[in-house]
Amino acid sequence: MTFAQLMAKEHHALESARLLPRAGDADGACNRAYYAMFDSARAALAAGNPTAEMAAAKSSAAP
Repeated sequence: MTFAQLMAKEHHALESARLLPRAGDADGACNRAYYAMFDSARAALAAGNPTAEMAAAKSSAAP
């Protein structure tokens, strides 16, 4: 995934994390906050080394 795609995922997860507590879903909010941070970190790594993200995706898809 590209930097822009990862940041879009991060933004979506962060918005969910903000909304879920109002619906009484603290566990879901924690989950979404975790993935917002995770996708943000992946985006930072991809920005610093674009081929590293592609290599990681290929290695995780290998059997």
